Amino acid sequence: MLERRRQIQERITTELGRIAPIGAQLKGTVSQVRLGNRRTDGEARTAYLLTYKGKDQKTRSVYVPASRVAEAKRLIANHKKAKAVLDRVVELSVALFKTRD
Repeated sequence: MLERRRQIQERITTELGRIAPIGAQLKGTVSQVRLGNRRTDGEARTAYLLTYKGKDQKTRSVYVPASRVAEAKRLIANHKKAKAVLDRVVELSVALFKTRD
Protein backbone atom coordinates (compact mmCIF):
# COMPACT_ATOMS: atom_id res chain seq x y z
CA MET A 1 0.00 0.00 0.00
CA LEU A 2 2.79 2.45 0.79
CA GLU A 3 4.21 1.84 -2.68
CA ARG A 4 0.84 2.65 -4.26
CA ARG A 5 0.56 5.87 -2.19
CA ARG A 6 4.06 6.89 -3.24
CA GLN A 7 3.25 6.28 -6.91
CA ILE A 8 0.09 8.37 -6.73
CA GLN A 9 1.93 11.16 -4.91
CA GLU A 10 4.62 11.18 -7.61
CA ARG A 11 1.95 11.43 -10.31
CA ILE A 12 0.35 14.36 -8.47
CA THR A 13 3.71 16.13 -8.29
CA THR A 14 4.28 15.50 -12.00
CA GLU A 15 0.86 16.86 -12.93
CA LEU A 16 1.32 19.97 -10.78
CA GLY A 17 4.64 20.57 -12.54
CA ARG A 18 2.76 20.82 -15.83
CA ILE A 19 0.78 23.87 -14.79
CA ALA A 20 3.58 26.45 -14.47
CA PRO A 21 4.90 26.06 -18.04
CA ILE A 22 1.41 26.70 -19.40
CA GLY A 23 1.84 30.39 -18.56
CA ALA A 24 -0.66 33.22 -18.43
CA GLN A 25 -4.34 32.38 -18.60
CA LEU A 26 -7.74 33.91 -19.15
CA LYS A 27 -11.06 32.28 -18.48
CA GLY A 28 -14.18 32.98 -20.47
CA THR A 29 -14.99 33.43 -24.13
CA VAL A 30 -14.27 36.04 -26.77
CA SER A 31 -17.29 37.18 -28.74
CA GLN A 32 -17.62 39.42 -31.75
CA VAL A 33 -20.24 42.14 -31.28
CA ARG A 34 -21.73 44.22 -34.09
CA LEU A 35 -22.04 47.88 -33.18
CA GLY A 36 -23.98 49.10 -36.18
CA ASN A 37 -22.94 51.26 -39.10
CA ARG A 38 -20.66 54.27 -38.98
CA ARG A 39 -22.31 57.58 -39.67
CA THR A 40 -19.61 58.81 -42.01
CA ASP A 41 -19.17 55.93 -44.44
CA GLY A 42 -21.91 53.46 -43.44
CA GLU A 43 -19.36 50.72 -42.78
CA ALA A 44 -20.36 48.14 -40.15
CA ARG A 45 -18.38 48.31 -36.90
CA THR A 46 -17.40 45.34 -34.80
CA ALA A 47 -15.90 44.97 -31.35
CA TYR A 48 -14.67 42.00 -29.33
CA LEU A 49 -15.60 41.23 -25.74
CA LEU A 50 -14.11 38.79 -23.27
CA THR A 51 -16.96 37.54 -21.08
CA TYR A 52 -16.31 35.56 -17.90
CA LYS A 53 -17.77 34.83 -14.48
CA GLY A 54 -16.18 36.97 -11.78
CA LYS A 55 -16.55 36.95 -8.03
CA ASP A 56 -19.94 35.84 -6.75
CA GLN A 57 -20.59 34.30 -10.19
CA LYS A 58 -21.31 37.75 -11.61
CA THR A 59 -20.80 38.01 -15.38
CA ARG A 60 -18.08 40.44 -16.39
CA SER A 61 -17.15 41.76 -19.84
CA VAL A 62 -13.87 43.29 -20.95
CA TYR A 63 -13.18 44.96 -24.29
CA VAL A 64 -10.53 43.19 -26.38
CA PRO A 65 -8.84 45.16 -29.18
CA ALA A 66 -9.04 43.43 -32.55
CA SER A 67 -5.25 43.20 -32.62
CA ARG A 68 -5.24 41.11 -29.42
CA VAL A 69 -8.09 38.67 -30.14
CA ALA A 70 -5.68 35.86 -31.11
CA GLU A 71 -3.71 36.40 -27.90
CA ALA A 72 -6.88 36.31 -25.80
CA LYS A 73 -7.96 33.05 -27.44
CA ARG A 74 -4.51 31.55 -26.78
CA LEU A 75 -4.73 32.52 -23.10
CA ILE A 76 -8.21 30.98 -22.89
CA ALA A 77 -6.81 27.76 -24.37
CA ASN A 78 -4.06 27.87 -21.71
CA HIS A 79 -6.74 28.08 -19.02
CA LYS A 80 -8.49 25.02 -20.43
CA LYS A 81 -5.22 23.08 -20.38
CA ALA A 82 -4.50 24.10 -16.78
CA LYS A 83 -8.03 23.19 -15.75
CA ALA A 84 -7.64 19.73 -17.30
CA VAL A 85 -4.41 19.22 -15.34
CA LEU A 86 -6.12 20.31 -12.12
CA ASP A 87 -8.97 17.90 -12.79
CA ARG A 88 -6.42 15.08 -13.07
CA VAL A 89 -4.79 16.21 -9.81
CA VAL A 90 -8.16 16.08 -8.07
CA GLU A 91 -8.81 12.55 -9.36
CA LEU A 92 -5.37 11.44 -8.21
CA SER A 93 -5.91 13.08 -4.83
CA VAL A 94 -9.16 11.19 -4.41
CA ALA A 95 -7.36 7.95 -5.28
CA LEU A 96 -4.66 8.84 -2.76
CA PHE A 97 -7.27 9.53 -0.11
CA LYS A 98 -8.96 6.18 -0.78
CA THR A 99 -5.80 4.11 -0.41
CA ARG A 100 -5.36 2.51 2.96
CA ASP A 101 -2.25 2.93 5.04
